[in-house]
Amino acid sequence: MLITARRTALLAVLFMAACAPVGEPIVAPLPQGAALDTAGRPYVRTADPTDDYAAALRGGTRSATGAPGAAYWQQRVRYDIQAELDPQERRITGTERIVYRNNAPRELPQVIFNLYQNLFAENLRGRNNPLNTGGLNLTSFSVNGQTLGSLTQAQYEANQRENRFTPGYITTGTLARVLLPRPIASGDSVVFEIAWNFRVPPETAPRTGFEDALGARVFQVAQWYPQIAVFDDVAGYDVTPYSGQGEFYLEYGDFDVALTLPAGWTVGATGELTNPDILRPEIRQRLQQAMASDGSSVSILGANDLTGTGATGAGENGRVTWRFAARNVRDFAWATSNRYRWDARLAQIPGDRGGTRPVLVHSLYRTGAPHWEESALFGDHAMEFLSRTLVPYAYPQITVSEGPIYGMEYPMLVFIGRPTDRLELYEVIAHEIGHEWHPMMVGQDEAAFAWMDEGFTTYNESRAVEAFFPEHDPWEEPRENYLSIAGNKGEAPLMRNIELVFGPANVVSAYLKPGTLLRSLQRTLGDSVFFEGMRTFEREWMFKHPYPWDFFNTMERVSGRDLDWFWFPFWYRTVTLDHELANVTPSAGGVQVTVRDIGQAPAPAEIVVTTADGRTTTQVIPIERWLSPSTRSVTVTIPVSGTVTRVEIDPEQYYPDANRRNNVWTAR
Repeated sequence: MLITARRTALLAVLFMAACAPVGEPIVAPLPQGAALDTAGRPYVRTADPTDDYAAALRGGTRSATGAPGAAYWQQRVRYDIQAELDPQERRITGTERIVYRNNAPRELPQVIFNLYQNLFAENLRGRNNPLNTGGLNLTSFSVNGQTLGSLTQAQYEANQRENRFTPGYITTGTLARVLLPRPIASGDSVVFEIAWNFRVPPETAPRTGFEDALGARVFQVAQWYPQIAVFDDVAGYDVTPYSGQGEFYLEYGDFDVALTLPAGWTVGATGELTNPDILRPEIRQRLQQAMASDGSSVSILGANDLTGTGATGAGENGRVTWRFAARNVRDFAWATSNRYRWDARLAQIPGDRGGTRPVLVHSLYRTGAPHWEESALFGDHAMEFLSRTLVPYAYPQITVSEGPIYGMEYPMLVFIGRPTDRLELYEVIAHEIGHEWHPMMVGQDEAAFAWMDEGFTTYNESRAVEAFFPEHDPWEEPRENYLSIAGNKGEAPLMRNIELVFGPANVVSAYLKPGTLLRSLQRTLGDSVFFEGMRTFEREWMFKHPYPWDFFNTMERVSGRDLDWFWFPFWYRTVTLDHELANVTPSAGGVQVTVRDIGQAPAPAEIVVTTADGRTTTQVIPIERWLSPSTRSVTVTIPVSGTVTRVEIDPEQYYPDANRRNNVWTAR
């Protein structure tokens, strides 16, 4: 998901920066949050895991190398869903059959379900709130053919108090706890059958909704079906309620979904369309043309085609069923409108055995959406760029859909709004497509460790933007917004559950700080080692559930370096980095430079010396020089020829130095 307010925050930061003088003397006042630490290195510590992760290490489901352990296991789920949308009433009515396999080495007496649409129920929203849709209505619920009834809180408490057991389910907010007639044995499966309905919330709802704009109604539908919550090898049951702030932790599985709508409504969804015969012959022909294209966008459904039944035939009784299949995905979402234009473009990504593999990029948008004629191109570029940099995209297609949701990601489908700026539209598309890697292909707990998807994706978005718009600096915005609160009471540690972080600290913790720090790590390790570490982590945890220490240990294994000096201060604390040029003494044939560390987080110091003829010389004081508790300053002599005119620490700003006013020396 992409946060919309970040550009507004940047303007304030840039205004304050514009008021700062240029060419400050070597010694400058300390920024808020930075302080001279004379007590050694209290923040250079081991990045210890939680007790439950340590237990998983001992149990062999995790390994000290960061790879999945020999005893790693994971639950598996299969969904068959049939749903129908009434666009006028905004009501979705559905049934689903879920096969849930227990791969845990223990029996499960209960299963937790996520009922996300209850976020919009009256008891959570209030009677007169426009987001009060009534929530999710469960009309039937059975397991292995046995009907289960709803338990009241009093019945549930009596079960617990009197040590008796009544099968059924109890709903609390967005969670349902299902007490099974018989526990699910290890290696066994159960079948749930559920019927339900709800009204789609308006466009002001988080992550899902409908809107009437540009002369047409659009639905972007997500968090829409009863969904089994994760049971994993570390924390067991995930019972995190959905508040609309934090995101999701989901089991991988297979989906077969049938969506029935009025003829003429075009649908984009997770998965592949398995009944293309519902499309008019000319639409199928244009799709074949797109699959054979040389990299140009093909109009599948143009503005002149939006009459009658649009992309489909007349159907039965004026309704058409779209059928989609998706394998190894953690969720299913869809978007639809009867005024969607449809473009497609073929991306070529690295193949599994060399060569390339085609991925069709679909774009669905209404006439009048700014710059959306380029959206398929933007999706193509992001898909190809990230597939070359990271592991290749795992799925057969990607759909970019325009609508009320500014930016949100689902497997093979992203929701995008209508920013008026061309650069911003690319940024949002690249960000949401970046989420196809984290968390869609590498599926961590987004609420507990938001930096593992939003931070990774902010970093990957910036790299894609840098490649598409080389004249634009995409790193400045996340870095400066992070530094605007770094080290003060408004900042929160990255390892804190994002449901407990509010205001600007939420965006900084989830997106901006980790995105900035990954660039620092890339600079520290070097490109080849850093990207090999990222790809190793992605390959080993594809379609699995990694925790932070799996990532930490993988990067240390691949790099052959202890990185606790990096993880602990920046991930577990809110301390700052602050290097200053304490002394610069030019001499014949060189310059003597003293760098003083007056912050709390260590980092390498990259010194760049410029001479009068414009040439530069770079010398790095490696991190090892800074890790001694007694080392707070390092002096180096840098050989150069010519008159030294400028010395600067980290001019490319790879590291988040909290006070850059003391990083520059210029000759008088």
